[in-house]
Amino acid sequence: MDEPPQVPRLVGSVIDDIGMGPYQVKEVVLSGCVVLAEGAELLLVSSVTRAVAEDWGLNATQKGTIVSVVFMGVLIGNLISGPCSDRIGRRWPIIISVAAVGIFSILSAFTEGIWTLSIVRCFVGLAFGFGVPASCVLCLEIAPTSWRSFSYCLIVTLYTAGEAYSAYIIWLDDPSMKHLHWRWLLIVGALPTIILTFLSAACLNESPSW
Repeated sequence: MDEPPQVPRLVGSVIDDIGMGPYQVKEVVLSGCVVLAEGAELLLVSSVTRAVAEDWGLNATQKGTIVSVVFMGVLIGNLISGPCSDRIGRRWPIIISVAAVGIFSILSAFTEGIWTLSIVRCFVGLAFGFGVPASCVLCLEIAPTSWRSFSYCLIVTLYTAGEAYSAYIIWLDDPSMKHLHWRWLLIVGALPTIILTFLSAACLNESPSW
């Protein structure tokens, strides 16, 4: 008698059988590097705005603009991320996102006016807005069902780690936060994202569900 045809198994059920291991932890951490960059950048931009305003003599509306445009960029990045991640996978949006955050953050330090700074900061927001959805999806797709909450919590912890890094370099620059060197802070704040770009490009794998 002919054997009945085997029904292909879903990727998720195979991952459930394999279980959680060092590979998944490594992938979750690497995919979460964009979330780390987000935490670092959002704390930095809110902290250095006062120093920028003092340097350039900005009013309250202009100070608010510097912060608000970041979230406008996040909105645009989020809207683009879904279709792109379904078309090209989860890995490349994460790598592109981390690289773009680093590049535009460093460019922010060399701007000479409110409008150029606002445009560049908008691109910073767009960059991590583009990568965060792909990062969250990848961390859930590679984890067994019973470990998905843990994986997502690990991603959120990386956001806090990014904030802690920014808080540390702000403390090193001026604990009172009254005379911050905002250009230096933006450059140093971007250094982890540059390193993480190379790490994710070398070690991050594509989602098995894509």
